[in-house]
Amino acid sequence: MFVASPSVSDIAVIDSATDAVASRIRLSAPPGPIVALDRGAKLLVANTDERRLTVFDTVTGAVAADHPTTVAPVLLQVSPVGQTLAVADPRAGSVELVRPGAAPTIIDGLPDLRSMAFEAKGLLLVAHGSSVALIDGATGRRGPKLAVAAADGPIAHVAATPGGDLAVVLQAERGVLSLFDLRTQDKVSRLVLPTPLGRPFPSPDSQFILLPVDGGRALSVVSTWTYRESRRLPLKAPVSGFGLGVLQSVFVGLSVTSRSMQTIDLQDRRNLAVLALPGAPKAGAPSSSGAKFYVALDDGGRIAVVDLLQPSVARIIETAIDGATAVVPALDGGFCH
Repeated sequence: MFVASPSVSDIAVIDSATDAVASRIRLSAPPGPIVALDRGAKLLVANTDERRLTVFDTVTGAVAADHPTTVAPVLLQVSPVGQTLAVADPRAGSVELVRPGAAPTIIDGLPDLRSMAFEAKGLLLVAHGSSVALIDGATGRRGPKLAVAAADGPIAHVAATPGGDLAVVLQAERGVLSLFDLRTQDKVSRLVLPTPLGRPFPSPDSQFILLPVDGGRALSVVSTWTYRESRRLPLKAPVSGFGLGVLQSVFVGLSVTSRSMQTIDLQDRRNLAVLALPGAPKAGAPSSSGAKFYVALDDGGRIAVVDLLQPSVARIIETAIDGATAVVPALDGGFCH
């Protein structure tokens, strides 16, 4: 588990077997986005000011690779196929594809860029304005666009189901969720949900999409079979971030306003527990087994270790990463959105 702050030039590495800080990765400057690679053996760290991507060996802390970028890496995505990295600068409206051993590819002309995501086969979805550009991650070639109604406002988030079938497009200001079939580029559904909307999270099995609605006061479950909302679950407190645990079967919602964490069984659609936290939660991620959830609190770089099987705060880890806003697992197991 990796804990980072935009104001601290260190990253704390937590061993989830012992729930202790195992080591630290020293940086030349506070990090931008970070992503775990090779099942946690390496960590990719973006430096937006220096326009650079650095890969660290997480055991030794040594630099394993270094990639200067032309585009400021404000947003960062890693392709599920090959070794393509995509970085984006929303202010410039530009995306750069970084591939080891190949010249970088710059894609310009993407005004009002807000979000991007790779789908399963390496197609990059870039949301800008009221459309989504489809870019071949291997070549940088642009294909057809996915368009939504401009009257519904700009696209805030775009995602793809892990199976690669659907694109999820969110116009949060007007509460509009659109689903597109990525094989045909056809829009297959348009849902209007209570605003404001949170970030969508397609389930790892591609069976449903989780989406906080009504300012995080409820959780919408959208079926990828019917393209309709199958359930709306009320939440005890407005969630500011959420993730999954226990083999992706338990929803974990974090609430800054109530300094609490709520868990819901997604199979039985029932509330499990509401836990008071010793601080306001800023970010979180599950352990590789999903039995524990690590929550960054708002003061002093403390991490609360929550036992999801017997809901309780099991331990507090002192990381000294003040203002931590990123908790990244070595394995992508549903970290907080």
